[in-house]
Amino acid sequence: MRQKILFDVDYTLIDTAKFKENFKRKITGLLDVSFEDFLLAEQDYVKKDCGFTDFVPQDYIDFISDKFNFDKSMIAEAFFNDENFSNIVFPDVYPSLEILSKMYDLGIFSEGFKEFQLLKLRKTGLFDFFDENLIFIFRRKLTESNLKLLPQECFVVDDNIESILALGEFSRFKPVWINRKTDRTDGKYFTIFNLENFENILKNYPA
Repeated sequence: MRQKILFDVDYTLIDTAKFKENFKRKITGLLDVSFEDFLLAEQDYVKKDCGFTDFVPQDYIDFISDKFNFDKSMIAEAFFNDENFSNIVFPDVYPSLEILSKMYDLGIFSEGFKEFQLLKLRKTGLFDFFDENLIFIFRRKLTESNLKLLPQECFVVDDNIESILALGEFSRFKPVWINRKTDRTDGKYFTIFNLENFENILKNYPA
């Protein structure tokens, strides 16, 4: 039986900051306002939002539509425009998943609204790399009941060190921290900075 690797989505596979900039610029173009003015106007929504994992596209679209008194369907069309998803996957991801999928069963372990996370995977062409039986997307993924659903002895790759620390409390997981933002490593848990040559790293993962 092949080993399994589960990946987080945002900031692990997808550059979520770039995605945010893409859809905001697309919407500002539609509204014919400056990017700076748009960011200022959306602050009321951002303050209410607890984080991108709590982000609900339709709520955001409704807010922007009301704020600028603009047609909701046109805002939605700009938000979901395929161009917004065209360049948001980190460069190392496609070739790495292509290699890894030949040796491992790949899946997703992500936090957020399932429909939105799946949409990002499908629009970026990442979805086909993953076994549909290994897709675990939860509003809060680190609850005890959700962790029990994950396969035993699976690798879990996540950019959030807090998730890595939580997973590390269980011997049945093999957490790998992918730090794409700094050169910091964690002394206790395996740290990588991209997915290049990841297959060789996994073979030498500490038992």
